[in-house]
Amino acid sequence: MADSWRALSRAKGLSLRETVIETTGRQSFIGTPEAVAAEMDAYVQTGAADGFILVPHLTPGGLDAFVDRVVPLLQERGVHRTEYSGTTLRAHLGLPESAPRAGERNRNVH
Repeated sequence: MADSWRALSRAKGLSLRETVIETTGRQSFIGTPEAVAAEMDAYVQTGAADGFILVPHLTPGGLDAFVDRVVPLLQERGVHRTEYSGTTLRAHLGLPESAPRAGERNRNVH
């Protein structure tokens, strides 16, 4: 894989970042914590994203550096919360604290 990426990079004159984006078909954030935070912030500020799905390159612990080094920068920029107002996932998502259970919903369907 690395050889094919190098060949593609040379053939098209792409940077490493551009090569990864072209070959994976999805946006990858590669760079210093400051560069990654700036790029993610730009996506949010322009309305191109309202959230991100992060896929670690290694498990376990593949997101530790991101959490420790990028998240604080995103918080400083105001694009990542610094605290949660609720105590449940439903509250964090702005949903009512209680919802009908599947069985209760199905009883009302005829």
